Amino acid sequence: METHIYLIRHGETRWNREKRVQGHHDEPLSPEGVEQAQRLAKHMKEWPLDAVYASDLSRAIQTAEMLGRDRGLEVKPCPEIRERFFGEWEGLPIEEVKRNHPDEWEEVWYRGGCYGVEKAEDAQRRMMTWLEELLERHRGQRVAVVSHGGSINAVLDKVSRGEHGPGRTRIRNTAVSHLLHHREEGWRVVTVNQDDHLQKV
Repeated sequence: METHIYLIRHGETRWNREKRVQGHHDEPLSPEGVEQAQRLAKHMKEWPLDAVYASDLSRAIQTAEMLGRDRGLEVKPCPEIRERFFGEWEGLPIEEVKRNHPDEWEEVWYRGGCYGVEKAEDAQRRMMTWLEELLERHRGQRVAVVSHGGSINAVLDKVSRGEHGPGRTRIRNTAVSHLLHHREEGWRVVTVNQDDHLQKV
């Protein structure tokens, strides 16, 4: 029995454009992000979906609502699939973080554990635990999951055995990564970062 999971990053926010660290900060979609989400919904209009889940942060919920609206599917918000928490760095421009911590920013960014930044392994465990529970609820179905770049990369790192993930794959706004799960064979990555719908945005 095959289960299809579509991992989707939320649309652009003002802080994305300003290159600020977002983490758990609840930044809504920018006008550009709204347009991206609308294009995503139009692109996926004919894709069969049985359920739509989203991180409980507004940028993810806004994106997911556009997917569920025409299908009559209610978005199920889940705090478990939030972005990693970036502690003291949230709200800061990424360049400022690099400037203030030239010798350690990269290690902390990818691994966490300092300055209140959630450990990457903890974020991955959080995401994968939730995903395994999702599988049990939706065996044989097709499910859209709107989350965040870091969270999606954490999943991709695990299911692709390191082929994709942090430092290797930059997840773009509203890009779709398609995962297939078979009860006997486990996970397979079908596509990563598909964003054909954004070519004219």
